[in-house]
Amino acid sequence: MLVNPEICQMASTGGHGSSDDPGDKRPPRNLQDVLKYAIEHTPTTQDEEGGESEGGNHGNRESAAERAEWLSNALSGMYKDEVKEMAEQVAFLKESSKVTEAVEGHEVEGREDLEEKKTEALEYLFDLVQGIDNAKDFLKVGGGDILQLCFSDPSSEVRWRTLDLLAALSQNHPSNQAEFHSMGLIKRLLDVLDSSSEVDMVRIKALYALSCLCRDNDACLSNFVKHDGFSVLMRAMQSDIEKLQIKATFMLQAILISFPQHKDTLHNMGMVHQLVSLLQQEHAITHEQFILALLNLVSEHSGCISDCCQPELQFEELLKSRVELLKDKEEFMEELEYCQKLMAICFTKNTSSQGMDR
Repeated sequence: MLVNPEICQMASTGGHGSSDDPGDKRPPRNLQDVLKYAIEHTPTTQDEEGGESEGGNHGNRESAAERAEWLSNALSGMYKDEVKEMAEQVAFLKESSKVTEAVEGHEVEGREDLEEKKTEALEYLFDLVQGIDNAKDFLKVGGGDILQLCFSDPSSEVRWRTLDLLAALSQNHPSNQAEFHSMGLIKRLLDVLDSSSEVDMVRIKALYALSCLCRDNDACLSNFVKHDGFSVLMRAMQSDIEKLQIKATFMLQAILISFPQHKDTLHNMGMVHQLVSLLQQEHAITHEQFILALLNLVSEHSGCISDCCQPELQFEELLKSRVELLKDKEEFMEELEYCQKLMAICFTKNTSSQGMDR
């Protein structure tokens, strides 16, 4: 395959700036970077005394002047047009995605360099959109296009960094949530999360983005439910990826607390039985979250309480044995408390109408 020489050049330089090794001269991206540099380059009292004793005081003054000049230039560089910076990174990612598509399946010099530059661009954008104004302006500079493109990148790191960026853009930004909803991203995120062939980190970041997108947003959550999102969450909790299990359970708990009307849906799909089934496995660190999710589910929901009391589940016996296992173990005190509350709600007479004492 013939490849345009400019493509190879773009791959080797990343298409956005010099390929020189930045070393410790790389400009800081934020005030935390400035503070880190100041701490790392501030001489200790011992260093200063050593310099004077060896006649090196002039050298110390010179290096101090160099540091001051670098820091002054770096601070000046921080206060630049960040919207312009975002537009440049978005433009680079658009072009680099075309390059990636053109050379897919072929060995091309500079491919790894291009992948590295793409991840750097996504990381830089992630830093920039931490500011609420930049997060709002991201879509105005065409950022939505690069999200769609980078979701399908051959590099798993590019994919998960794109999902991380989407999460940052979605969290507590209703206008962005509405735009991403209209782009059909909820269904796409559910497909990624539910794909057992996808790498773990990408699935975890897809769940994180999904959680941020649906947080406190009725329209997004309704779309999530429409596409059978609760079943996808259930399968994530049943996976063998501990972090995915925990984060899926966190999202379920957040929905139960903020949108308790969905308890009926979860009851009808048998979520109580699924959670009890998970708790019947050998005790693990994830069980505290499963218990808490179940506790939120049965709170003020008689149907879920009735499910817990079904004899075939043997849930009362499970809770009793779990209490015995956890008692007197300080690291499991919260889980023990959740078990005791479940016992009180589900298996104490005349508690069918009780809720969790929050």
